[in-house]
Amino acid sequence: MEIMEIKEYFLKPGELLFSKVPAIVKTILGSCVSVCIFDNKQKFAGICHYLLPDSAGNSASTKYGNVALNLLIQRFVRERSDIKNLEAHIAGGSFIIFQENSVFFIGDNNVDIARKILGEYGIRIKSTNTGGEQGKRVLFNTRSGLLLVEPIKVLDISDLYNPDI
Repeated sequence: MEIMEIKEYFLKPGELLFSKVPAIVKTILGSCVSVCIFDNKQKFAGICHYLLPDSAGNSASTKYGNVALNLLIQRFVRERSDIKNLEAHIAGGSFIIFQENSVFFIGDNNVDIARKILGEYGIRIKSTNTGGEQGKRVLFNTRSGLLLVEPIKVLDISDLYNPDI
């Protein structure tokens, strides 16, 4: 019997990943949001990690939720996924203060754009783990569609780019 090695990836803010092979994707979230989408018939998946909700048409960067989600969903469409076989998980959107002088209230807006776009496509939301005042560590299995979200008590902005957290 051949044992298949499962690759692991760390997703930084503004990145997305689509995989037809088994992988474990890890990301760290504050007010950012990750949306994980799984095709439960074809057994492949994708995940995005965005920082801001909407580019307002001024950017094609995947750091914006509207851009990242539409690109990710269009990849499923190109791969002939049937929308009724897709299920999504939404994680993140915490209220995080990274500096004493800066308060960001974008977590709720990041979650709202995910719900809006998934709803427009008719993609079922299987789970949400959003809000709160702590960061989140996300582990997503692209073969099974399983998602693990763990709280992170203390989070610094540089942690969003640190695969060892």
